[in-house]
Amino acid sequence: MLLYRGAVYEICNEITVNKRCYNIDMFLLIVLFVSVLTACLPVFVRFAGHYKLLTVRQVNSFLPLFAAVLFLVSFYLPDIHISSETQTFQQHFVGGGMYSAILYLYLRQVVGTRHIHWLLDGIFLFAFVSSLGVINKLLEFFLLKTGLMRLDTADAYWDLLANTVGAILLYGVIRILEGAARGMRRHKKTHK
Repeated sequence: MLLYRGAVYEICNEITVNKRCYNIDMFLLIVLFVSVLTACLPVFVRFAGHYKLLTVRQVNSFLPLFAAVLFLVSFYLPDIHISSETQTFQQHFVGGGMYSAILYLYLRQVVGTRHIHWLLDGIFLFAFVSSLGVINKLLEFFLLKTGLMRLDTADAYWDLLANTVGAILLYGVIRILEGAARGMRRHKKTHK
């Protein structure tokens, strides 16, 4: 066994991260696939805009790259021991919730929906995060039932809670900072 940043790795063909056992090949393949897919999102958006599949605006491609890094890094975060029922709260908080909030912000910018009432925006964010969380749980279920991975799915409700809290907190901070920046711009315009 090898201890690395709060995660225990077994040298055999399995990996144990925060007491979850994964097949190394499948685990790394999924993490890398999602990270690369996320980082390449601007390419897919340009493709959709070029072929008139979607009306898109040109935006900075930093957000998908940042989300990809968050997703990748989240698997190396140590367990914060929030409860004895979960060992992956921090992983889902960062790699699920914060990742989803960044992607939601990027997609909002791409389609040009800048002026949405905060309550409606929160509902859309919740739906987006919940959708990605359910997709994650369905993928875990498929991998478990096909025998491609061995993992403990008993903490699914904690995972969905972490996704939701991570997304709401990060997106709330982003909205507050956006509001403060708008206020500073208005203040500069009125005091010239």
